Amino acid sequence: MQMIQQFQAEKRSMMIKLQQERFAIENLKSMACRTATVVVCVLCFTGPQLTVAAESEDLHPYLQRGFSLDVGVFYPDRELDLRVNGSLAGVNDEIDFDARGQIKTADVIFAAELSWRFRRRWSIVGQFFNSADSTRAFLEKDIEWGNVVFGAGSNVAVGTNFTLTRIFFGRQLDISKSHGVGIGGGIHWLDMGAFIEGEILINGTPIAARRSVGVEAPLPNIGAWYKYSISPRWALRARLDLFSANVGDFDGLLVNAALGVNFRVFEHVGFGLNYNYFKLDVGINKSNWRGDIETIYDGVYMYASFYY
Repeated sequence: MQMIQQFQAEKRSMMIKLQQERFAIENLKSMACRTATVVVCVLCFTGPQLTVAAESEDLHPYLQRGFSLDVGVFYPDRELDLRVNGSLAGVNDEIDFDARGQIKTADVIFAAELSWRFRRRWSIVGQFFNSADSTRAFLEKDIEWGNVVFGAGSNVAVGTNFTLTRIFFGRQLDISKSHGVGIGGGIHWLDMGAFIEGEILINGTPIAARRSVGVEAPLPNIGAWYKYSISPRWALRARLDLFSANVGDFDGLLVNAALGVNFRVFEHVGFGLNYNYFKLDVGINKSNWRGDIETIYDGVYMYASFYY
């Protein structure tokens, strides 16, 4: 009797599961039909607009419009070498933080670029991104930073923050209707900082301590760009900025380059994909930071474009 009841219970359970699966399949079919209907309606509505937008101009907006704004996210790989010279009792021992491969960065970095052609051949370009990174490490030797010493064997946190603001003025050269080449100069305004945080010993007593340095650096640079209108919808573009000189309290190298494509979806809206590369390797001789920093950001930049 118990076996019969158990069999019936299992049968009812299987029937309930089958009904639930049928219900789920029906819901999935209904959702797929609704989604397909929406997609077809959107394509029917936007298709003619796409054609009009593509055929209303002979060139991509990057070569024909006066203003464009790119807003998106940057997915970089990061490398960092940082050195800060201490000043305790007048002794300037070098401190090396080689955190390459250990830096913990945000998965994405907000980034933006804009371009305004205010005259037929003259334009101004801007770029911005910000990043904050950190890592932890065991010190292999005593490290002096400012007026304290972090002892060998202690576990410390080390981090940096970095903000780039780029302003570039350029003049376009006459090449051809679908090709745009320009040269110019500008400024990379860099806001950089670094910190170390851990325990120090004062009269045999461990005390938590944090020391930090920071500097702002307007570094001049020269550069060039290239734009090619493949069609009214597609464009290829590349740019390169360089700095290698001794300017004020800074001496070193800066490279800022990008290569990518852009696709216009609507008359004033498009999407793009770039490979961006930024390298900074400079020596710093400021009162609060004597040392150097070498950092590299390279990766994919995905963005939405707005043309006017």
